[in-house]
Amino acid sequence: MFFYLFIDTVKNICNKTLTFKFKRKRLLLSKKNKNSKAIGYARASNNEHEYLEEQIKFLKAEGCSLVFSEFISLDEEIKPQLNKAINCLSKGDQLIITQLDRAFKNKKECLRTINKLINKDIKLRTLTGFFAANESTRANSSIFKILYELDNLEDNSLGERKKEQLLRRKLSGNNLGGRPKISPLKESLVMRLRNEGYSYRSIRSQTGIALSTIRRVILEGELT
Repeated sequence: MFFYLFIDTVKNICNKTLTFKFKRKRLLLSKKNKNSKAIGYARASNNEHEYLEEQIKFLKAEGCSLVFSEFISLDEEIKPQLNKAINCLSKGDQLIITQLDRAFKNKKECLRTINKLINKDIKLRTLTGFFAANESTRANSSIFKILYELDNLEDNSLGERKKEQLLRRKLSGNNLGGRPKISPLKESLVMRLRNEGYSYRSIRSQTGIALSTIRRVILEGELT
């Protein structure tokens, strides 16, 4: 009798063990990745409707849950829909574009944005094969940061040389060249906008003053 009771007890224990549901305290990496999202950005000039639609199609096929798009010139300083796309991204997400020139007009703008995304642990990927992510390798992250700093160094050095040349010409009494005259009020407006962080192109669009004049006013203002 005792033997049968023992067998039944063992069977019950085995059944409970087999039906026990294992609960993992931490999510698997694959499940964590499911929480991340891919957001696309597409851009085209005003007469490139088919090209914009083609980009959107490719980005959706790539898995983008949302695609921001706009008709805007590449030379525009601010691209509203690109900014919206970036602001929608969080750690672990990725921004996808068909190719780099859809979002960036030059190397400096590209490196600046990559550096910003890397610091937020956001990936940047193009359908042509370009890939930048902080979590890929520390070496890759360092490379992008170094390129970003070197580009800043180039700009800063150029600005320094221009200041030195302008100062030498002033001290020697040489003519600084033909310079469009603007009122002191406009000069102060240019300096105020620059001090508030606006780019040269943005100042031009707000004031209507030529870029060469804006540069001259800012350089002279920094020397005084």
